[in-house]
Amino acid sequence: MAKKITFTATRPTLTMIKKTLLPTLLILCLGLATAFTAAKNGGDSSTIKKGKFTVAGGLVTPEWKLTSAKSGLGDAERTRDGYNKTHTYDSRGIVIFEKSVDKKPTGIVSEIQFHYSVPEANDVTPKSTFSGSLKVDKLTVTQSLSATTMLAKLKGWKKTDSYIEHSYRMASKGIYIYFQFNASETSLVKVSVGQDKK
Repeated sequence: MAKKITFTATRPTLTMIKKTLLPTLLILCLGLATAFTAAKNGGDSSTIKKGKFTVAGGLVTPEWKLTSAKSGLGDAERTRDGYNKTHTYDSRGIVIFEKSVDKKPTGIVSEIQFHYSVPEANDVTPKSTFSGSLKVDKLTVTQSLSATTMLAKLKGWKKTDSYIEHSYRMASKGIYIYFQFNASETSLVKVSVGQDKK
């Protein structure tokens, strides 16, 4: 009589699945969530270089069209009619000012503001700070930027009158930038960018 031989196939155990598959899935989900959050909260970069201004990938110059600015940002969380129509991106810390003529919005951007600190709440200011990246030529703009560093890095830009305390107006190639600092000028409060017509 022949002996009965049995074979047992090895299968992945629950322990092995927990050790390999679950961490891989968690890392994948975390990566997707981080990418989504970065895109939603202004993770896109904005740049000013050689007379070109892009906001979240949308080229604003040379025509300064609202549709160009919104192509990278999407629709604002809030809008408000006034002397200018404002488009406030609460989650991104950005405000776009749209020029109005006879109280009618023109579709032309007069200024874009990047808020590095949360100001007192009003109908226009964003509810959170700018969380994306802004680069002016070779200068990376951050909240910790000081006036001294900004002036040293933007030597090719023309410094013009600001009329606001602790604020500097810099201009180059048809673009102006207001850098507004705290009282000690060691921390950035807000950056405003617009078309230089001087």
